[in-house]
Amino acid sequence: MKQFLLGLLALCSLTAAAQTPLNLRQCIDRANERNLQVRQALLNCRQQEVNVSSARNARLPEVSASAGENLSFGRGITANNTYESRNTSSTSLSLGASMPLLTGGRIGHVNKQADLNLAAAVADVDRLREDLSLQVTQAYLQVIYYADVVTQTNENLSLALQQEEQVRKRIAAGRLPDVELAQATSRIAQNRLDLVQAKNNHHLALLSLSQLLEFSTPDSLAIVRPEESELRDITGNPEETYLLALSDRPSLRVADLRIRAAQEGIAIARSARYPTLSLTAGLGSNYYHTSGITNPTLSRQIKDNFSQSIGLSLNFPLFDRHATRNNIRQARLAVLEQQLALDNTKKTLYKEIQDAYYNALAAQQKYRAALVAEEAAQVSLTTVIKKLEGGRATTPEFDEAFNKHFVAATNRISARYEFLFRSKILDFYRGTTLR
Repeated sequence: MKQFLLGLLALCSLTAAAQTPLNLRQCIDRANERNLQVRQALLNCRQQEVNVSSARNARLPEVSASAGENLSFGRGITANNTYESRNTSSTSLSLGASMPLLTGGRIGHVNKQADLNLAAAVADVDRLREDLSLQVTQAYLQVIYYADVVTQTNENLSLALQQEEQVRKRIAAGRLPDVELAQATSRIAQNRLDLVQAKNNHHLALLSLSQLLEFSTPDSLAIVRPEESELRDITGNPEETYLLALSDRPSLRVADLRIRAAQEGIAIARSARYPTLSLTAGLGSNYYHTSGITNPTLSRQIKDNFSQSIGLSLNFPLFDRHATRNNIRQARLAVLEQQLALDNTKKTLYKEIQDAYYNALAAQQKYRAALVAEEAAQVSLTTVIKKLEGGRATTPEFDEAFNKHFVAATNRISARYEFLFRSKILDFYRGTTLR
């Protein structure tokens, strides 16, 4: 019973935690913790750490031990020129060691390459996390956008219902024909249809965000609405942003580290041209036992047959069918390939920053224009409503003002979302932490 209550309390606490509203930074952090691609990249880092350990251990001596047992049986000739059945057993024991002394610099370059590959793997994790942060930001702001659309559609529906009530009163008073009620009812039906679509879009946006955050259901996800203060004027220029990005972007660090790792590959391939020198040492002994013959004791035989060895092994390559030359050529081509990848990354980054900057400027101007348009549409709608109450406006005039205001309001919401998103993208390229 006690365990059941503890489990129930734990479940309740998890549910409460899941329903706690998350801001953008918290959403990004959660996604980075649970994203499968990021976790795969972290596993790759661990693999590269193992490779670094293996590369460093190449300088250590290699020690091996062996033991063997051999049995022989059957008839054989003796010293007396007679045949007899005899069983013989032999046991061999050995211990050997080998340590590289000279490798043509191969071990050192392999160590450097392993370190660079590890650094590239770590930078690749940062790259994936940054890419994921943009996806989360877009999904997060889409939820905010569709939530605003739902709110605006609800307001429009409320206004339409108010006007329907006014129409009913005027029809009852004989001030309007019955056909006006049909128009008001049609307007309400359309607004309700718009509301259903808006709510569905909002739910789909929540679903997309919850999938990025690894929530089991979007119903347990709540987010914090960004402050209006986040709508800041666009400053700087694309060139400044590009210079900042050159020193900070993980994608560029990955490409640069891979170039350096490929350059170490050239040195590794060249090391095959040089001689290698190894130090070797060994210990060994044998034990023999023949049936029918008095044999020395085990300890005596091991002592009598004990052997020791030490030596140097020099290997000088003379001709390897041009394998080394071709390996060097392939390593050089790998460097060129990585250099082209870096150049392409820089080119793509420059275009992305240019697009981000001018899209942000356009979004800022669009948002300002949308605010003015909505204000004008609101004034026009308010005026028509007052005229309609005084009998100085018609229902078609109200419908026109009503629809223009709805379009202007939704355009403002869309422009606000775009301005926020474009500003976040620009902050991203400037190295500002998204929050």
